[in-house]
Amino acid sequence: MGQTKRKLIKQCRSRQLYERAFFFKRLAIGAADPTFSAKLQALVDEYEGEAAAASLIEAPSTPGEREQARYAPERRTG
Repeated sequence: MGQTKRKLIKQCRSRQLYERAFFFKRLAIGAADPTFSAKLQALVDEYEGEAAAASLIEAPSTPGEREQARYAPERRTG
């Protein structure tokens, strides 16, 4: 498997984790039961933590990639 393909897989996984965190955050906000909302918030924190860790893993390694990453827009949820 090529380096580019691995990088795309990591980016896809990170994006998927952020999307799940966003989904659970919306559920937590809309939940009427505070206990259920707290459980959903725990899931949000877990997914955001995993996504942040995945983002750190996929940090650019070459100077050219670092330069490109500096100008790339960040994607934030919530």
